[in-house]
Order: sequence, then structure tokens, then C-alpha cells
Amino acid sequence: MVSEGKRLHILSILAAAIVLGLPTLLYGPLVDGHDTYEHLNFTRHFGEQFWGGEAYPRWLIGMNHGLGSPTYFVFPPLPAYVYALLQFAAKIPHFNAFNVATFLPLLCSGLCAFLWLGTMANKQIATLGAVSYMLMPYHLVIDFYRRCAIPECWAFVWMPLVLYFTVRVTNRKPRAFAGLAIAFALMIYSHLVTLAIFFPIPLAVAYLQSPAGRKAISVIRVFLALGLGVGVSAVYLFSALVNAKYIPASRLVSRKFYQIPNQILDFGKGLFISTTGDAWVHFLQTVSWAVLSTGVFTAVCAFVALKTTSRDEKKIVVFWIAVCCFATLMMTKLSSPIWIHFHKLREAVQFPWRFNALLCLGSTGLFALCLSNMPRNWSRTVFALLALIGVSWWFAYVHVWPEYRVAVPPAPPNEQHLISEHDGWLLSWLADGTNQRSSLIASQGPQARFKEGDGTVQVITWKARHIDLSTDSDTGGWIMINQFYYPTWNAQAIGKTSPLDVRVSLPEGLLEIKVPPGKQEIKVEIPRSRAELWGMWLSALCTLICIFLCLNFTHPPIAQV
Repeated sequence: MVSEGKRLHILSILAAAIVLGLPTLLYGPLVDGHDTYEHLNFTRHFGEQFWGGEAYPRWLIGMNHGLGSPTYFVFPPLPAYVYALLQFAAKIPHFNAFNVATFLPLLCSGLCAFLWLGTMANKQIATLGAVSYMLMPYHLVIDFYRRCAIPECWAFVWMPLVLYFTVRVTNRKPRAFAGLAIAFALMIYSHLVTLAIFFPIPLAVAYLQSPAGRKAISVIRVFLALGLGVGVSAVYLFSALVNAKYIPASRLVSRKFYQIPNQILDFGKGLFISTTGDAWVHFLQTVSWAVLSTGVFTAVCAFVALKTTSRDEKKIVVFWIAVCCFATLMMTKLSSPIWIHFHKLREAVQFPWRFNALLCLGSTGLFALCLSNMPRNWSRTVFALLALIGVSWWFAYVHVWPEYRVAVPPAPPNEQHLISEHDGWLLSWLADGTNQRSSLIASQGPQARFKEGDGTVQVITWKARHIDLSTDSDTGGWIMINQFYYPTWNAQAIGKTSPLDVRVSLPEGLLEIKVPPGKQEIKVEIPRSRAELWGMWLSALCTLICIFLCLNFTHPPIAQV
């Protein structure tokens, strides 16, 4: 049962989240948000296939003018599942499922931050820390509004929840092991990039916050719980790892836009002067200001916490200071050699300023440690400084409202995006030599047809990953199907043992299959791979283990020394 006092704190966080997320609840994400239409289209197609009976849609058959997309072979599915389930719930009260699905990670991030901060401070401070976590300019104004980066916003939910269960595991609390595994799995289902940045943090926290003599066992238990979380997420993760070679991030970051000089933050005169009217330059300037204000906030909290905490607590204070300093360093010009020489790091993270996630998390922890130990004679000065920074954050939020009243002109025609329905990964998996104007023209023709010679093709079944055709031709030949080529497509004539030849049709970039002469029944599909099957069974097994641990696992009482 939730106590009356705790209920009031949760309601306070809910009220703050509603205020901060009100523009989204009323009007939806910003029309010109970086990923707004990408997530609108992804989740819409995902939801249609989910409610059409496909438990885990990976190939979006209706995406990109009906030519398909393999995005969910690698893209994390949790935000799409949240939207799909809200679609069903929205039928009775008639709310906008996408708007609420976009708002939920903001609210949940505050609630999970409250749980985590409650392990190091009282409920009042935990509530203040949770609200400040939601209000931080990178989290709210940039990720939530300007970028509409829904998967990354969900990562802001699971980071504090993972740390909450990490602390509970080190304290040997019942069900904490399963809770940590599930929280980590949810983070994998949400955003692998933030996961890669965040992964060492819970292990370090387990070591630092465990009593002497139990540090090693605590780290091992946390590591095993994280491993169980990997198993719970295997139904997604295994397929994503196997398909990564077909959807390489290296093709994205090779474009000029992704080059490091275009992504590093400027804390010099670029903070005040913009020599160009380019929208991206203005965006980086905004991110730089967010880092600077959060950095000042962090510095104030760190100074007070270092001066006032006990010797044991100073270890965790120094740790969070180190995390914040490291995160800030990775966003500045000083880190350019690292990004330039370690190509895999650049491919994995893409944008150095994503390290803001660690900065926001670390500064929130320092905020709680600062307030929980601050002497009364310091309170007025410290609160005045923090309030001044908080006012600047509120000002940034208030500035979001007028952006909803600005008419956004349609984007000019772009030859590289004629076919794309804001599919952000399209250029990473589209076959080399594809001309999107040819793809667009092809999409307006029959779903399947012979490319040359006489012959007829009849579509019997047209489903995601599974197409049945009937062909009749005297000579046979190549037929083109209105689905984009992907290396895992295969085809077979019913009654024959050998697979049919499959290739990409250029310049359309579509799937081509060579069929034999005569009347044929052809099955075209992307079969379930071993990675999908093994991932499905491993996820089921690990989920059952988590359920068993939640129902039955208790610790023996710890003997008092």
C-alpha cells in the first residue's frame, strides 16, 4: 500500500509532468520536431500490423508508399507497443493515443527518478529532484519537444529505475534481482545507444554503495541481474544484432551531416553569435546552452555535497562528479580525436551530445545529495543559486509554447526522400544504385509483374514477410514485386526443393525473383531466423525466471554483528 504522504508526492510529480507536457497532450509533438513524423509513421504501421494479428511486426509492409521497411528488425519496439496498446484503450474515452504515448515517458521518468532519489534522500527532496530531472533542458526542451526522440525519452525512464533496483540488490531486498533484470530489459527495448553509454554506471554504483566485504558479491549479483535482463530482451536484441550488418550505421555516419565538426558543441563565441541562419547550427547552440546551464547546476550541487557529506558518501559524490565531467568532455572539442579515430564509437552513438543523458542523471543524483546534507546557514544562498538556474529552465520550457503557433512550411522536394515516409534509416539499408524516383513510379504499378516477355502474375497472399503468387508464363523469367529488396528475402516454387534466384531490381531497389516456365505457385517470404527463434525462447524462459523470483525469492535474514 502507498502511504498518504507518498501518494501526495506522486501526485505532485504527476501534476508537474502534466504542466510540462501540456503542449504535447493538447496539440501533439511539434510539427517540425526532428523525429515527429518518423515515429508517427513507424508506430502507425506497427499498430496496424499488431492489431491485424502480428504479435511482433518487424517488416512494415505498408511503409514507404507500400514498398516496406525492415526498420523493426533493429529498431527498439517498446514505444511502438505502448502506442499500439493505447490505441485500444483510446477507443472508449477517445483520447489521442500518439499524444499520450509521447507524454508517458516524461511522466514515468519523474516517477522513476523519485524512486531512485528516495534511496539517498527524504521524500521531499526526492520529489524536488524528480521534477528537476523532468525539467532539465536537454531532457524536456531538446529531447522531448525539439527532437521528439521518443525512444531516448524512454531511456530517461529506465536509467533511474535501473539504479533504484541496483541499490536494492546491494541491500539484498526481496524481488530486487528480478526488478533490476526487467528494468534493464525495458531499457534495451527502448534505446540501445543510451544503454551503451549508461551500462557501466549500475556496476559502479553497486561497488561504491555496498558495505566493505560485500562489494564483490554485490557487483556479481548486479551483473547477473543485468545478464538476466539481456535474456528477457533477447526476442528483440538477438535479431537486432544479426540484422545490424544489413542496416549498417556506418552508411549513415559517412554522410557529411554526421561528421564530428558538425556535431561537437561550441562553448566559445558560438554560444552568443551565430554566423549562419542554418537551423542545425541554431539547434547545436541550444544544446550548448543546455549543457552550460546544467553544468553550472551540477557545479553548485557538487560543491555543497563535497563540503557537507560524510566520508562514506563522498565516494558516491565524487563518482557522480566524474560521470558529469566525463559526459561534458565527450561533447566538447577536446574529445574530437576520440570520435575521429574510434569509428565504431561514432557509428554507435552518432551524436556526441547524446552524452547529455549521463549529465542529466549525474546532476540529479548530486542535487539530491546536496539538499539532503546541506546545513541551514547555507540554504538561502544555495537555494537562490539553484532557483536562478531553475528559472532559466522554466523560461526555456515557456518558449516552447509559441512554437506551436508558428506555421511550418512544407519541406522542399528532395530527390533522396521521394519514397521515404520519414524513414530515418532508409539510406542505410536501401540497395546501392537505387533511384527513389524510379521506386516511386514502380510503387504505382501492379504489386507483382513480369519485367520482360509474356506472362501473368496473380497475388494470392500479401502479408508482411509473406507473399504468395501464382504465375503463368511460357518462358519464365524475372518478376518484380513491390517490396524493397532486403537480403533475407527468399522464394520457392511449391513442390520444388531448390530455392529460386532472388536479386535486387535496379534502379527501383525492389525485389526480383526468377520463376520457371509454366504455371507455378510461388512462396516469397522473410522466414524467421535462428536469431528470432532462439531470442523468442530465451526471452520466454528468462521472463518465467523473473516471475518465479518475484513470487518466491526471499533472502534469509542478515545476522547482526
